Amino acid sequence: MTGARIQHGDAGHRDYERQELFRVLEPVARENLELVQERMADADVDALIINRSDNLRYLVGYGPYDSFSLSAEHGAVVTQSGEPTIVAAPRLAADLDDRHWLADVVPFSTTKGEAAETFATVLEERGVADGVVALDPHMEYRFARKLEASLPGCRLCDAGDLLFEARAVKTDAEIALIDEGLSVAELAIEAGIEAVEVGVRECEVSGTIMDAMISAGAAGAYALPAIVSSGVRWSRCQEYPSRKRIRRGEFVQLDEGPMWKGYYSELARMAFPGTPSDEQRSMYQATFAAHEAAIDAIEPGVTGREVYDAARDIFVEFGYEEWLTDGNIGHGIGVVAHEPPYVGPTADVTLEENMIVMIEPGLFRPDVAGVRFEDMVLVTDRGREVLSRTPHPDHEKFL
Repeated sequence: MTGARIQHGDAGHRDYERQELFRVLEPVARENLELVQERMADADVDALIINRSDNLRYLVGYGPYDSFSLSAEHGAVVTQSGEPTIVAAPRLAADLDDRHWLADVVPFSTTKGEAAETFATVLEERGVADGVVALDPHMEYRFARKLEASLPGCRLCDAGDLLFEARAVKTDAEIALIDEGLSVAELAIEAGIEAVEVGVRECEVSGTIMDAMISAGAAGAYALPAIVSSGVRWSRCQEYPSRKRIRRGEFVQLDEGPMWKGYYSELARMAFPGTPSDEQRSMYQATFAAHEAAIDAIEPGVTGREVYDAARDIFVEFGYEEWLTDGNIGHGIGVVAHEPPYVGPTADVTLEENMIVMIEPGLFRPDVAGVRFEDMVLVTDRGREVLSRTPHPDHEKFL
């Protein structure tokens, strides 16, 4: 049985997080909601059920501390018009009542296993019980079967393409939040670069990056702990930090992506204490040239595969085809750290204005060296804009 609707409490009692975080996320989510509702109408989708934390942040504006785990027992119903309905366990529903901007919150009893029944009742009340209902691509199979049994007239389909295509093109508000987060990533990576010294452990540098990032206000990060890997370990793309001490004459990879106000950003740089060998210098030059070629290839109308080919051609020219990154060399970013559009040998999606692409071609020669940079690039109407501002440390050593 569906519980009674919970109404918002007095605005004066909303707490600090509501004032600071939801104030930012509400207009962003509302704009995203309008865009997705337009796509739903075009695709003849009557309702959308979302339950994964990234999709809830995108369309409902939950903050990072309100992100649900992957569960069918919490989520939201979105129809072609009107505001979404939140469906949640009583404790969470009561908590959202005091802090969230959506007025329609439906609690249910988790002890009775009534989640699917509650969602079905909401769909009936919204007049779409016999319509096309698109499910979050990470929805549990058993939930879908229970929902189908409760609403035999509905037609279920996957919401993946609809959601990911919408998320790939950022609004101006999303771009602004991601760029704010990039400033935090830059602050953290620059602190890590300063901490790189011969004899310092990888884990100590990682801790410096994490401390700078969290102290700046980040709610978390896509990599916990921050990626710091050096020498032979990085030549085999072993990303997470160890107790290995950094040695003179080896590459040190620093990579992190904070969550800032519900959105991720990312940045990676290479440090190098000492003097590089001729082979290390050649690998660096090849990777940097491939990195720049990929960035230069970005513009509206090109595919992710064409951007990949631009980088690959440079590696081939240097004779390093055997050791270039296997698979994607770039990805989108937003409410998750890795999302469409992708840049790789099979990436046929056409880039559009206001897409954000992380470019990171890498060269990994086992037991010799590994080299990879990562920059954030915005697709503009005239081509591209590199949003990353942090210089490449030790770059002059490789010229």
